[in-house]
Amino acid sequence: MLDDNELLKKGIVMTIAYAFVMSLTALAAKQAQTMIAVSTLVFWQSVFCALVLLPQMRGRWKKRPLSVWKIHFLRSFGGFIGFLFYYWSLNHIPLVEASLLRTCAPLCVPFVVLILHKIRIPKARWLPLIIGFVGVAFVIQPTPEHLNPWHIIGFISAIGLALSMVTTRMLSHQVSGQETLFVYFLVSTILSVPLMLVQGDSFLLPVAVWLPVAVVTITLYVGMYLYNLAYTYAPASIVSPVSYIGVVFSGFWGWVVWGHVPDIFAILGMLFIFSSILISTRMARHRG
Repeated sequence: MLDDNELLKKGIVMTIAYAFVMSLTALAAKQAQTMIAVSTLVFWQSVFCALVLLPQMRGRWKKRPLSVWKIHFLRSFGGFIGFLFYYWSLNHIPLVEASLLRTCAPLCVPFVVLILHKIRIPKARWLPLIIGFVGVAFVIQPTPEHLNPWHIIGFISAIGLALSMVTTRMLSHQVSGQETLFVYFLVSTILSVPLMLVQGDSFLLPVAVWLPVAVVTITLYVGMYLYNLAYTYAPASIVSPVSYIGVVFSGFWGWVVWGHVPDIFAILGMLFIFSSILISTRMARHRG
């Protein structure tokens, strides 16, 4: 049996590995979207992961009440919006900024909880939230001269991710992790089809895009597996701030591949958002 310190170390390693793998997903997605539509990419990553998970569901199917299926749909819709808008933003803003805005999901969680459960945000939570949203403002720079609507798209991906985080926690007490992921990828596949038809995109992929799409789908599945392992070994109060290292990985790829160097406002935004997440997780740990 591993002691608590060993489990914590394993959790930190798994979290860093998850952040690195997901930065590869973003890198490959940004490359793939120069050749195919975002909806096509989401469709194929969803189909692949659903097919991989299907054998794992053997013997796990159970009849679920309508209330559980409603949560399943909310979780799946949130995850779908999270990836769709994240990938869209990758086309128009630097990789590090898109990844940074996506990591703002914890800032949006209290508002999602407020809407879903009518639970008011505790007064103590407002300080880290304000700090975090100041960081978002530094990244977005919402002035007429600097406002880029694609930054807003990137932030909407964080809202979708926050919805999926809250509803995943709701489902965790009622269904298995495999079921949650399988239903998500199945719903994501279905939701992406109408978008593909509207855009007139083909289901068949050009040969040139096979490699980046394969990298996206494989790294996404591996990343989610590592993410689940991280939460198995370590509490959320550790995983959440450590996973922020993914922004550093994204910044590295953006610099190496596209020559993007974050400006002073983006760097300030990183510091504010990370401070906010760190304060929030420390508060959660003390509360627990």
